[in-house]
Amino acid sequence: MGDHRADLSFIGAGPKTLGILLAIAAGQDAGAGLRIHLIDPYPAGPGRIWRTDQSPHLWMNSRTEDITIFPDETCRLERPGIEGPTLDEWIHGPGRDRLAAAGLGAEAARLDSQSFASRRIQGHYLSAAFETALDRLAAEVEIHTARAEAVRRSDDGIGFEVTTSTGTVISTRVLVSAQGHLDMHPAAEDADLAARAAESVPAAASEGEQGTATGLHYQAPGYTADLDFSGIPAGAEVLTRGFGLAFLDFMVMVTEGRGGRFAPAGDDLVYRPSGEEPVLWVGSSRGISYCPKLGYSRADVPGAPTVELRYLRHDRLGEGARPVGDRAGSGDRVIDFRTVLGPLFELELTYAHYRHLLWKRDIDAPGLLARIDETAEQVLAARPGVEVSTVRDAITACAREVVTDPADLFDLSRIDRPLDDLVCADLATAEAKVAEHIEDRLRRSADMGHSADLAVFEALVKAYVQVRSLVRAGAVSVRDRTEFVEAGLHSLFSFIGSGPPPFRVKQILALHEAGLVRFLGPGLSIETSASGFTARSTAHPQARTFTHLVDARLARQSAERAADPALESLRANGGLRLEDSAHAKLRTDGVGHALDAEGAVQTDLFLLGPAVSGATAEAFSRPRTGAAVFADNERIASAILASVMSSATASTTTSARHAATAGAAQRQLLAG
Repeated sequence: MGDHRADLSFIGAGPKTLGILLAIAAGQDAGAGLRIHLIDPYPAGPGRIWRTDQSPHLWMNSRTEDITIFPDETCRLERPGIEGPTLDEWIHGPGRDRLAAAGLGAEAARLDSQSFASRRIQGHYLSAAFETALDRLAAEVEIHTARAEAVRRSDDGIGFEVTTSTGTVISTRVLVSAQGHLDMHPAAEDADLAARAAESVPAAASEGEQGTATGLHYQAPGYTADLDFSGIPAGAEVLTRGFGLAFLDFMVMVTEGRGGRFAPAGDDLVYRPSGEEPVLWVGSSRGISYCPKLGYSRADVPGAPTVELRYLRHDRLGEGARPVGDRAGSGDRVIDFRTVLGPLFELELTYAHYRHLLWKRDIDAPGLLARIDETAEQVLAARPGVEVSTVRDAITACAREVVTDPADLFDLSRIDRPLDDLVCADLATAEAKVAEHIEDRLRRSADMGHSADLAVFEALVKAYVQVRSLVRAGAVSVRDRTEFVEAGLHSLFSFIGSGPPPFRVKQILALHEAGLVRFLGPGLSIETSASGFTARSTAHPQARTFTHLVDARLARQSAERAADPALESLRANGGLRLEDSAHAKLRTDGVGHALDAEGAVQTDLFLLGPAVSGATAEAFSRPRTGAAVFADNERIASAILASVMSSATASTTTSARHAATAGAAQRQLLAG
């Protein structure tokens, strides 16, 4: 029957679970009478990603004023939520003493609302928020600092038994798996690279080949704070695949993390090496770092037009929903991404850009905006011949009639892939072009003369959130979600909207100047042989071979490859249903109840997180934006409580039935 009994248990006690607990605590009875168990090897509240015992060199990717775990008055909730401070307010208010006690007082004092705090400071903020949830809950909460190793359905068919890594067994009526990015079993290419590195024999390498004295080294994708880079020696030339946020984490871990330091040099930085650094040769499909965060906000552009969705609204999209044959997903009618959602997404950004630009430059050209509206109407009406490239060219031609500066024109394809057409005679020329582009983007990010970029950013966020909501509602087919939303669209959003702080980009350039970060260029491809990993770029003809390769990225989430013993045990017992697609995700109904292998809804099992189809993975958001994540937390909390009540009723009924059966048997025995 288990060592512990619970009404409700969570596997994963990070920010998503915290948000749901805050929503339960905001309820009428605050979870009174419930026994809640939390299972996580990492601290409750911060979880793995935001834990407080990690490197101070790993930062958040948002400003302190843009982070909150608490809902506010702008959120559309069924009942008042538990409100609390933003990260910035907490750092300089109720969190000051806590941070000082943790030895982070000096670091915190240097932060203002525009700063990018370290992840460990965010961890302390989430720990304090978790304590708020515990204070407000009327439930009994028990925390198991352990990993969930196995899950099986209880013998009576009601609830589950969870066995932890410490041997504890928890019998729970309702189970919620609310984990973040899961570790993955290696994809085929990653496994092959790891095997080749493991099998490399230094003695077999021919004399004079780079690095063959120590064989090959391969680091598979993973969360940077958990990876060990000590096997990369000082001076080693390292092929690094990926130029996103994981690369930046890796970069600072093997530079500042090895004793080097950055010093100001006017508006730029200079790097003072420790002598322990490797040389990072970085390349990717784009060949450049993500766009830096803008150095200004809407408050710095008074009077600018507001940005609201025009075309991706629910009241407009009914016109674009239509059957699409074998592309149909979970709903009877889905909206095709290639012909409807994709073009409308681009038109949202295009309209936001030119509306702001016309205001900024004091240009009277309503015909340009009308042309964008007319194009959107054509897309919504599903008129034949509306191709993205044709639409883009027609709008640009119209814009050229009123816009004199080429830098003011909007071309999403060029923003997304600016160096795709780069052709150079050699690596040195291509490297200079990459550095020049990164420098130009850094300058533009601080230039309010190009504040139309702010309008594009705001439209990007709103449009991306809307597409994600359509995915959750089943209005996007599984194939479109996999091929377009989770691939190209997410990549575009990350590149433009989730880039690094400008200071990080200055660090890239300082390390490049110091010869410790080198640029391979766009269109990176890698071939593996006994002598090493050979990198090529589409921008130049020169190839380079390395003995060290680091895949600087997180593994793409796939339920089929999830290296999570709890989910693996559920799946082995027929408790989970996966999508029939590449990078398949776990299937749930519209509420978050897991589907079993036969497709039946399990009202006592909830699945949340990036490996779950349609789940809201976000846990916190920007304050005063009416962020949907808080309404989502409230909705999930209500569904969980309803399942707990239903499970309790079913358990009582089953117990009564068993008692009645036992009583009848006893009476029959006595009568005999």
